[in-house]
Amino acid sequence: MGINSNITVEEVKIEVKEPSLAEIYFNQAEELRCNSKFKEAVDKYLHSILINRTNPTSYLGLALSYKNLKNYKKAILNLEKAEKLEPSDAAIQKELALCYIIDGNFCIGIKHLIEAIKLEPNNLDLQMQLALVHEMIEEEDMALMIYQKIIETNPEYLRAYIQKATLYMYLNDYLKSAKLFKTVIKMKEDYYRAHLALGICYEKLGNKMAAKRFYKKYVKLSNNIITNEEVKQRIFELEFNNKNEINNLRIL
Repeated sequence: MGINSNITVEEVKIEVKEPSLAEIYFNQAEELRCNSKFKEAVDKYLHSILINRTNPTSYLGLALSYKNLKNYKKAILNLEKAEKLEPSDAAIQKELALCYIIDGNFCIGIKHLIEAIKLEPNNLDLQMQLALVHEMIEEEDMALMIYQKIIETNPEYLRAYIQKATLYMYLNDYLKSAKLFKTVIKMKEDYYRAHLALGICYEKLGNKMAAKRFYKKYVKLSNNIITNEEVKQRIFELEFNNKNEINNLRIL
């Protein structure tokens, strides 16, 4: 049994499917959006949707264009239409969450973030975003719980330690903040912001020797000229036992 070599090139027919008009408009819209021509993209997406109302990607692209035009109401409207067609699409859930949060509707934004996390349970950025939203609405306990869960499941994820330590600073719990920032330094010695944060924490806790040590390390590592001068001034004041309060030092 051999290969039939009698078939000529002329007999081999390859069917090439021509794109539909809806697909042509959609492809034009995608190219325009990728080139930041959002108004023009909106027009092409609308033409595509007018012909085919069953493509969730068209509604998603239209929503992204509206979002970039800062028309969040229309972005949400089209994302909801996309969600009805494809409820298990993580990208749609993420964009819905973001648009609702930007529009000030945090509760619904959180709901969609949770849905996106269910679809992408290993996406740490989404989990961090959820914690940050809880911070925004002053639900610090929820944010701390999420950061801790991330740390427990992903102990090498530096960002969670930093954000949790920073939140403790905001809550004036300098002891817990210092403990976490020390862990950050063990993980990344040259992370200069952690040294500044530790300096502030230890000064707030009354340990001026430790505060000076970390301030000096910050100045050595940082190239922020303005903050370096402020920190150097604070070191000078501490060395001469100045009892003034910390002024204008920020974790930069």
